[in-house]
Amino acid sequence: MSKETNNRGRFDWILSRIASLGFEALIWATIIFLLAPLVIVVIISFGESAYATWPPQQFTIQHYANLISDLSYLDIDTALFSSVKLAVVTGICSTVLGSLAAFAIVRYDFKYQTTLETFLISPLIYPWIVIGISLLLFINQVEAVLGVSITLSFWTLLMGHILFTIPYPIRTVGASLQNYDHSLEEAAQNLGATELESYIRITLPLIQPGVMSGFVFAFILSFNQYIVSLFLSSADIKTLPLVLFSLFYNTAPATLAAIATLLMFGVLTVIMITEYFFSISEFM
Repeated sequence: MSKETNNRGRFDWILSRIASLGFEALIWATIIFLLAPLVIVVIISFGESAYATWPPQQFTIQHYANLISDLSYLDIDTALFSSVKLAVVTGICSTVLGSLAAFAIVRYDFKYQTTLETFLISPLIYPWIVIGISLLLFINQVEAVLGVSITLSFWTLLMGHILFTIPYPIRTVGASLQNYDHSLEEAAQNLGATELESYIRITLPLIQPGVMSGFVFAFILSFNQYIVSLFLSSADIKTLPLVLFSLFYNTAPATLAAIATLLMFGVLTVIMITEYFFSISEFM
């Protein structure tokens, strides 16, 4: 082997090593960029100063202790209940509708199949503010054209949240159905099970991780949604993101940081529980 070949091989190895290190550095930089604001919020919530001075000089849990008495005063308990209820109902409705749509798209061949799939997942490409404004204008036009009065309420919120969350169950359930062995259903039907029984007893348990991952996606997105809720909510129902934003200018930053930290812990707990029981990371 000539000296020129050795030098060329060494040069290629150096380039490969530099590219590998650069890629790893980019990944770590992205992780730090995404997690740094969350870590700062957590640190501020334990800082002694109520005005989020940085870096904190001393640490305390007083802001968390004060939340117990401030929940009702800040109207957080009512908003939290509304957000959880809305997120649960949204998750259920989106998962059921998305699962049925995914089943039809993956399992059957029909005209305009691709068009239907594109239409159902199109909310992924639209800004949430466009979805919110469009739904509000649609509600106003229904009232103007048909004379049907639609009052902004829990149901208008639910409609908007289902619209932008339904693509996620479609994708996760569709992915699980594509990796599913259809011969198991045929075997069950050959043994006497009806088509519906084979779906319920065979198919559904096997695609359960995809179904649960779609539900978790829909639940978390609905729970954290601000923009769509801003256009479709009324004075009678306020979600937690709306209440927190309204408190931004008249509440101590450390108090808001404590609330945000508890919400992050709650979301992580939901994800960890569902991951432990259903291994949803395979479809996320």
